[in-house]
Amino acid sequence: MPAPQHLRGPASSFSQSRDTAVIAAPTLVAAVVWFALGSTDLVALAIGLAAGVLCAYLIARHWIVQVKALARWIIGLGGGDESQRPAVVFGSPLEWIMWPTLDLARRLKRAERLSTLHARRLSTVLDALADPVLLVDQRSMIVEANAAAQRTFNIERAGVPLTRVTRDPGVLAALGSVLATKVASSVTFSPIDDRLKLFAASIAPLENPDGGNGAVIALREQSEQLMIERMRSDFVANASHELKTPLAAIIGIIETLRGPARDDPAAREMFLTTMEEEARRMQRLVEDLLVLSQIELAARRPPETRVSLREILDGTLARMRPMAEAARVRLVLDMPPDLPELMGNPDQLHQLFGNLIDNAIKYGGPDKEVRIEVRVLEAAPPSAGPVANRRAVEIAVVDQGEGIPPEHVPRLTERFYRVDKGRSRKIGGTGLGLAIVKHIVRRHQGHLAIESEVGRGSRFAVLLPIPPEPCHESVTQSS
Repeated sequence: MPAPQHLRGPASSFSQSRDTAVIAAPTLVAAVVWFALGSTDLVALAIGLAAGVLCAYLIARHWIVQVKALARWIIGLGGGDESQRPAVVFGSPLEWIMWPTLDLARRLKRAERLSTLHARRLSTVLDALADPVLLVDQRSMIVEANAAAQRTFNIERAGVPLTRVTRDPGVLAALGSVLATKVASSVTFSPIDDRLKLFAASIAPLENPDGGNGAVIALREQSEQLMIERMRSDFVANASHELKTPLAAIIGIIETLRGPARDDPAAREMFLTTMEEEARRMQRLVEDLLVLSQIELAARRPPETRVSLREILDGTLARMRPMAEAARVRLVLDMPPDLPELMGNPDQLHQLFGNLIDNAIKYGGPDKEVRIEVRVLEAAPPSAGPVANRRAVEIAVVDQGEGIPPEHVPRLTERFYRVDKGRSRKIGGTGLGLAIVKHIVRRHQGHLAIESEVGRGSRFAVLLPIPPEPCHESVTQSS
């Protein structure tokens, strides 16, 4: 706050003259008393000097009281209290001290408020980040951790060593280099207690408030990317193996037909049949791969067409009955008369139920029945994922086969996973059927539940949400 107008400009000379007069007052008093009583009277001189000293004392005491009051006020300003402002002499030098001090105190208070606001904003931004962020000092102690870091690494408070988060030598070496050279670095690491996770750490130098060197460590979990890379590698390896086996058989048969079996009609007929089976096996694999690829491409676009579940199930059963009759399996459909329409892709739903019924026929065994049970649920169970507590239709395909051991059930929808590889290949399975089912259900925002017991068969249930009824607006025409 600037000094008042009366303290600026020409008024300052007036203030200086008045201060000079106040300081010279004791001397003038002594001189006046001395001349009044006679310049040769030593008693008068003594009285004059005493009066001057007393006057100087009173003036000094007044100034000391003013200075102490000003000091107390300044100390109060340090704590944010402006109420104890002293009543200083108007226009005195103390007033010149008071106004700039008050202005400085208010500026500091405003700066403190802004600093607190910026710190609160920064803390809010850090806590809103999904990635862990750590601030460490020159001793590699964590001085601050955002909410994501606290959740990920179970850090309850600051002031713990970085080794609580990771003991990875690469991270510690990179941090030491950043603290020493003030040059940013980056490194990837996996926690010792969980090697399935992968983090990318970006480390940048940061000056601490106390003046020492520090660093900010921003972490990005790449576990999902690592898993995707592994799945991709496994997929390529499995697909190559599945194609390599029939190709090797076909190449071997061709070489045999060109050699020893060139003039053997019976062998040629047998080998041609085998070649056809292997070629069709490759064809089924390629078709399943293409179907899976198309479903994955459309995974983020939920279907927007209303379909009749009854028509889809009737069409699927009509297509599967010849296969069931050849395997001596009876198909039984248990479906209520009135079914609501669903939002779905007809071709994909045909594929979904066809794959489930096909598996049930193949693994259910001859002279058994496969039941397709349909029911409407007013509220799906809480374990039904995206369909939980919503109106849904449950379509369950139940077989009477040998059942599946419980340790295999969680992995049934993985690509190329088979409980019995030899049996699966013998009956023509590609290992992609349930993976396709899973992705179709996911695209339709549904849920797949698998129940199986060894010796008692399996139950594959698909829960699909029932969309709200469309609003029909009635238009009244007045004649």
